Amino acid sequence: MKDAQAVKEAPKTEEHPMEKILRMDRIPHIWCSTCGIGTAVTSFATALEKAKIPLDNICVVSGIGCSGRIAGYVKLDSFHSTHGRAIPFATGLKLGNPKLKVVVFSGDGDIAGIGGNHLIHNARRNMDMVVLCINNFVYAMTGGQAAATTPLTANTSTSPYGCYEG
Repeated sequence: MKDAQAVKEAPKTEEHPMEKILRMDRIPHIWCSTCGIGTAVTSFATALEKAKIPLDNICVVSGIGCSGRIAGYVKLDSFHSTHGRAIPFATGLKLGNPKLKVVVFSGDGDIAGIGGNHLIHNARRNMDMVVLCINNFVYAMTGGQAAATTPLTANTSTSPYGCYEG
């Protein structure tokens, strides 16, 4: 009887500061310790808390690659789109519901490589959305091949003597 009462009166554990925004059941995350994606997600969650925007009015669209997994870590309406098509997908959401705050998370391979034209036309149309490009200068998830943002002097798995496609 005493043990049952002790369980009832156990102190409530403190809530993690980002528990309202992040899916804590998926923590620890899958990103490498030297990757900036975890920092980008933390910064995003902190900004949402400070902005006090109702979470029901925000949706996240992500592309493919490591940053594409961000949609699965947030407690927001979120969508994982096909490679290079995060911006067109987000455009459809924004046109369908202009009141939404639409945020696109994608990597440089997704946005500057495969979906580069979508980025250009999104800017041309001045769509009311936030596009965050996490640039690691390579196609990292598939072995570190040279990408659209790889510096000329960088050595990658597909450019061991430098990236001459600049």
